[in-house]
Amino acid sequence: MPKPLLMLLGIISIGVGVWGLVSGKVIAGSRGLQSNFYTKEDSPLLYYSFIFIYFAVGFLVLMQTL
Repeated sequence: MPKPLLMLLGIISIGVGVWGLVSGKVIAGSRGLQSNFYTKEDSPLLYYSFIFIYFAVGFLVLMQTL
């Protein structure tokens, strides 16, 4: 894959993690045609797990492209 595309994917992944921290809910897959969200109030373990996954993947992709 081209490096600019990988950088964009890394930035988007980090952006999704930041948006999850700001809004209090993070997208985590889908249920049929609808998005599945986890919130801090409903399931904090899964919420913070997905936040960590988004940040980890984003930083790893960015580190590989630089």
